[in-house]
Amino acid sequence: MTDTDPTLSKAEVLAAQTNGFTRSLTQHVVAYIPGGFGRLVVSFDNLSVFRDGPDRLPWGYDFLAGQGWDVLGVMVKRADWFRHADLWDVFDQLRDDGFFARYDHVAMYGSSMGAYGALAFAPAAPGCTVLALAPQTTLDRKVVPFDKRYGSADRVTDWGGRYSDAADGVKSAGHAYVVFDPREKEDAAHAARLTGPNISFLRVPGVGHKIPPAFKKMGILKPLCERGLTGELSPAEFGRLFRARRDSIPWLESLLIRAQKNNHPRLGLWAAEAAMARREHWKIRGQLRALRRAVAAAQTPEPPISSDTDPT
Repeated sequence: MTDTDPTLSKAEVLAAQTNGFTRSLTQHVVAYIPGGFGRLVVSFDNLSVFRDGPDRLPWGYDFLAGQGWDVLGVMVKRADWFRHADLWDVFDQLRDDGFFARYDHVAMYGSSMGAYGALAFAPAAPGCTVLALAPQTTLDRKVVPFDKRYGSADRVTDWGGRYSDAADGVKSAGHAYVVFDPREKEDAAHAARLTGPNISFLRVPGVGHKIPPAFKKMGILKPLCERGLTGELSPAEFGRLFRARRDSIPWLESLLIRAQKNNHPRLGLWAAEAAMARREHWKIRGQLRALRRAVAAAQTPEPPISSDTDPT
């Protein structure tokens, strides 16, 4: 077993305890933590992991292991969108050695940067299921000039070589669930680059780019992953899950703010009153008062121009 980055020693210890392995690479650690379950999730880090502290496990590990998945975690030492040749070599070797083929089911999973990885590395396990939340497809400015959110990616990342474009990688998936907010213009543009009959686009308007924390607050992240990672999530089932947004205070507050911003105070007022009837909350109460003022202002007629007023 190779030495890992000291900040990721927790993953190394757990891998050793479970007869797994770790590979310490230039910019990544690959940690295989088996549980003997016969099915595997390849989990890719996202940018938020750096807030989790210096010693961590693969993204989503506790949930995934609790659901009966072996886990191969791709953990980043820097935010490089998995763009280093030694990581590509590890995936090539695992593919060629039959590591993925020995599993009954393989899923790849990630959010944002991690969702890019899940899609881009699908060719290492052809036929896999991909659950990608708000993915980028690439950050090569020549290909996606519309996405300027991640300036560091231009400076530190080589967008050539293998596993580079999720729009190519997704073609190797057995099925891919792409979850995104169509009102996030960059996310919608990335989703538009993904084509093929093996893709289910699950649109979540008003949720924003940070989908996992929003879904967690709605109470739907766990059932979404349970069904999505196995490839058993139907659009109708997702629609039923997403109805939970009606009771999500952050989603409702965002909806009401947009109603005022887009000059639809009556619609916003109706939504706010319906939300308060289901569940009172101080944030919604504040929006309700603001919308009532906006509706009243819209109904107030303009003062007439007096006859002795010069209109010029």
